[in-house]
This record gives sequence, structure tokens and C-alpha cells, in this order.
Amino acid sequence: MAADLRDSIFQALEGQEFVASLYMRDGGVVCGVEHACDMLLALKCTILHALRDGDVAGASGPALVFSGSAKAVAMAEDVVIGCIAKTTGIARATAQAANLVKMHSGGRVRVVSGAAKKMPDKIKGQVRHAIHVGGGMGRMADEPFVYLDKNYVRMFGSVAATLDGISHMRGFTRVIQLRGFMEPLEAEARAALERGAEILMVDTGVVEDLDTVARLAHECGKRGQVSIAFAGDVTLDRIAELCGHDVDIIDIGAAIVDAPLADCTLDVALRPAVTESANGLELNLLQKTELRIDGITLNGANLTDIAATAAGCLSLPPDKVLVIDVRPGQIALDILIPAIRADQIFGREKTLLRELAALPGVTLEPGASVHSEGILGMIAIDEDKVPKILTKVRRMSASLQSRKQGSVRIFPTGFELVERQIEDTNTPYLVKLFSEAGFIAEAGEALPDSCDALAAALSGAAAACGVVITTGGVGAEDKDFTVEAVRRLDPRAATPYLVQFARGEGRHAKDGIRIAVGGKDACLLIALPGPNDEVRHVAPVLLQGIKDRLDKERLANALAGSLREKLRMANIAGNHGQMRKGANHGRE
Repeated sequence: MAADLRDSIFQALEGQEFVASLYMRDGGVVCGVEHACDMLLALKCTILHALRDGDVAGASGPALVFSGSAKAVAMAEDVVIGCIAKTTGIARATAQAANLVKMHSGGRVRVVSGAAKKMPDKIKGQVRHAIHVGGGMGRMADEPFVYLDKNYVRMFGSVAATLDGISHMRGFTRVIQLRGFMEPLEAEARAALERGAEILMVDTGVVEDLDTVARLAHECGKRGQVSIAFAGDVTLDRIAELCGHDVDIIDIGAAIVDAPLADCTLDVALRPAVTESANGLELNLLQKTELRIDGITLNGANLTDIAATAAGCLSLPPDKVLVIDVRPGQIALDILIPAIRADQIFGREKTLLRELAALPGVTLEPGASVHSEGILGMIAIDEDKVPKILTKVRRMSASLQSRKQGSVRIFPTGFELVERQIEDTNTPYLVKLFSEAGFIAEAGEALPDSCDALAAALSGAAAACGVVITTGGVGAEDKDFTVEAVRRLDPRAATPYLVQFARGEGRHAKDGIRIAVGGKDACLLIALPGPNDEVRHVAPVLLQGIKDRLDKERLANALAGSLREKLRMANIAGNHGQMRKGANHGRE
């Protein structure tokens, strides 16, 4: 079996978990969510929120929210949209047809779509389910029935012979298809009525044939004993006309099962955007700070009052919400904060709409809704579901933080390692050391001599790991930037000297050699020297300091003290700035 490329693609994201939300771009009944949840559970994803099949999904809140590893989420994207898009399209087409039939017949006529039998076996069940969700029927009768189509009639030779051939079958509703193939349609209808068929299916698409069968049923006094169905290229725009005729069932095939896919999108957010603070569960908005309110009309309304009311509803200061766009039937708000507590946003849609509707000059349509593409979209979830969802998110957040704190990533640095001119002996040693100590340790890619590249790599790793270590690049030359990269991310990083000397001596562009211990996103950032003997010497001190939860100043001082002692004992303080080769692979 071929290897799954996603294993290689997501190697750097091992151990991270992500949250994905599926949104329907247009409102309406939704179908296939339950099947999608089964698929997600098989992929070992966690369901955070899911509508039931048959629920009405607005274009605001998510229909489905789940979490999982990077690979699982990528695999889910391949199947989840497929579970929902087609069946929702079918359900919505069925619902539209059912509503039209109800409107034009007063509930007298039923909608059936038997075209599921033309679908592949693997999806027949899903198609029939979608038809039921939309308010239609996938079968001609609820009770056991036998459907005798044109090919049965051809094999028996006539409608009369076909019904006579099953006369021994008791307890079945008999549905006979009338096409006029073996004999005139009128003769087929008379034979079916004489032999007591319960449902006559006029499958010609010709409304005059429908009228003929209905007339014959009346003439023989059996109209009240039979149901008359009509089929044959029935489209939704014919429903009003057909409901004006004497018909009980309208069978709609292609117009339902060939309905276009429902437009939906799957958005992924990094799970570390969720953190537990003293004030509650805090959500990083990941720069998606816009709330859109649909179905709102303004007439002399005060935009400042609208923004202030929205801010109050979300427990925010008045100056943290702005109205940034007004269009016919729609306004957009911008939330001017990078993060928000879950209790401020989850399930607040109805409250927000109610408070806005009370403002002078504001009118809301019955279907008004609030929408956001990001985490703010959780405003639209049902208020009753909020406690359960918060409990799940808290549990996952705690699990993630525990996993994050136990994860270590080691980055070697320097052009000689990027170009593979020398062997990296530090990273394998540190990975083995931390792994044996119970950490989830992994090797990062070799990083170039660039402060920007170093800072970017450290920042990305800090989102997923509790400890990030670099080796090399702490020297005094103009190509050494690891300490500077740590300080860029944490200006208060501890950066004690190992050696000091006058700036400008030889190749020294700085006044000494330092190490660094900083922090970002609850992650320790540690810049160590490059020589392998120094890394091996100080690594046990580093490991113990992490286990003892030393703060960055104490840990940095412990590391620097150990390294200075080694340098003193080796009596190399005077020439420490020179590159050491041989067994000591790496550089300062």
C-alpha cells in the first residue's frame, strides 16, 4: 500500500490539534450531518457541536464543529463536505417541492421521489434519508407494497396479466405503472381498476393521461379506493399546474436527486487559540473579528448606539465595537480586541438581536441572523447547548495544554547545517535525552543565520510546544542571531553572558557570548551554544530546571553558571570565540 503523503506533509504538526467549523453559505434545512459525525468519529475526531438532520441551518452559526489532528482534519475535509453538500441539496429541493405542493393543494397531494433506486447502492440510503428530511417520501406507500413497473408488464404481457400473476400475494399494496406500451393507456387503466390495484402510477409526463385515468376511476366508482400518482420529467415549475388536477401523489425524480450541491465551507482554526485564564475560557479570534448582521433595516438609527449596544451585549467596553459597513438589509461590526471569553460570545445571537431591535430606527426581519467566518460564529449556537459545548472545549483545552507542556522541539542553526556541510550531533542527543525523560521530543529543521527566519520558526513552534531549544548562533559574530530572535519574541528574556570582551576585537561584532531563556505563549524559548561538548554538559541542568519549573531568570542563570564553570575548568575563556572543530560539531 502506498504511503499516505499527509504523514509527511503534517510531520511538523505532530501533536497539535485543530478545530474545524463547517458553515452553510445559504440558510435552509441541513442533511448529512449525522453521517458526517459517524465519519469523524471513525477518524478519531471529537464532535464539539452538530446540528441534527432536519434542523434549519442559518448562514450564520456553524452546522458542525469538530477537532482532531492535522491529518485527521485534512482527511475529514475530504469526506465531511461530501456527506453534507449533496444530501442537503436533495433535502432542500425536496423541501421546496413539498412547500409548493402544500401551498397549491392545501395538503391534499404528497411528494414522492423514487429516483433513489437509480443511484449507486452505496448512497441509496443517504438519498432516501435526504428526501425524508426534506419532507418528501422515498416510497409510494408506507405499508408493504409491490411496485410493478413497465418491465414487469412487458414480461407478463399486459397490465391485467401482471396483476393476475401476483393475485396470490396478500397484504401488499399494489402499485402499477401505466405507460401505454403494451396496449392503450386507457385499456391499461381499466384493467388496473378492475383488478383492484391500490395505486395507479401515470408515468408518461402527459397531463392529459392523468386526466384520463382520473376520469375512468370516477366513472367506475373507484376514485375513493385508489390513489393516482403522476410522474415523468416533473419539474418544480410544473407543481402549481399539476396540483390543479385530480392527483394524489406527484413523483419528482431528477429535479430532486439532481439538485445542486449545497454551498458549504470548512474553516480551520489552530486549537491553541483556546486557553483557560483566571477570567474564564479565552478564545483567540485569529484576526477574524467581523460580525455581520443580516435581515436588519435602519431608518434614522444611531450607529454609535448600535455599536454600544452590541458591545454591552458582549460584555465589552463601548469603544471596542465599531459599525464598519451598512448595506441594504445588512450591517457589519468589527470587534476591536484580539481575544474574547467564550461566555461573552457563545449563544449570544438571540440576545444581541433582541437588544438591537429595541433601538430607535432599527427593524429586524423574522429571519435576522448574526454571522462570522471565525470563532465569533459560535454566537449563533443554541443557548441551551452552550454549557455542554463549554465543558467539552475546557476539557480539550486542558488536554492540549498538558500535551503542549510535554512537547519539546529542537532546532539546529547555521548555514553549515542547512547546507549539510557538517553533521548535526546536538539534535539527536537532545531528542533522545528528553524522550527518555518522558517528553514528546522532536527535531526541527535546520534554521539559517537570519533573525527573521529564526524568530518566525520559534514563534510557530511556541504555539504547539512547551519548550523550544536552539543550538548554535549565540556567539559574538555578525551572523549569530539566536539570542536576538528570542529577545524579539520576548523583550524581557534572560540573556546572561558566558564570556565578555571588547566589541570589535577580531570578528566580534558584539561584546560577548550569551545564552537566552525567554517565553512566548506559555512556551520556554532556550538558545544554547553550538559545540556538542557544551550541549552535553549543560543538557542535564536544562532538563532538571524544566522539571523543577524554574522561571526564565533562574533557569538562564543555572545554565550560564554551568557553562561558565566548564569554560573555566577547560581554561578556554581566552579563545572561546574561535570555531571548534573535530568532535565538537557546531558553533557558538
